[in-house]
Amino acid sequence: MSDALAAWSPTLPVFMRRCAIVGLLTIGLMMGLGWGIGKTTGFWQVIYVGPVLVLAYNIGFDDPARWRAVRQDRWYLRSDALIHHGPDGEVRIPLADILDVRTRLGWSAVVYLKDRQRVRIAYVETPNKIAAQIIAARNRLTL
Repeated sequence: MSDALAAWSPTLPVFMRRCAIVGLLTIGLMMGLGWGIGKTTGFWQVIYVGPVLVLAYNIGFDDPARWRAVRQDRWYLRSDALIHHGPDGEVRIPLADILDVRTRLGWSAVVYLKDRQRVRIAYVETPNKIAAQIIAARNRLTL
């Protein structure tokens, strides 16, 4: 097996940025919903209850569980395959099976495979560069 051309892993700062963005959007949505409920029913306390519940859920359950699920992931690009090492073992994706790689929301690269599956490389610092590296390696293999 050849040496890795590139290696990636999730980073905590990128994950925290995602948490902040998603959390703020959700809190804003809940406050808007609370304002609508308060205006129609007169129960204005819901403006405060919704965002507090969102924060409690995100900080207590959702975000820590997401980070624990991906923090040990390691991705390696080799001359013939994309390899994922995770808590469940190793998965080898031949570069010939990759149709496309796109970025999603600034913190993930999504690998589209010929069998219509998608594989997400999550919480990486430079998903645009990762996508370009994978596509370049695939193109070198097929030429």
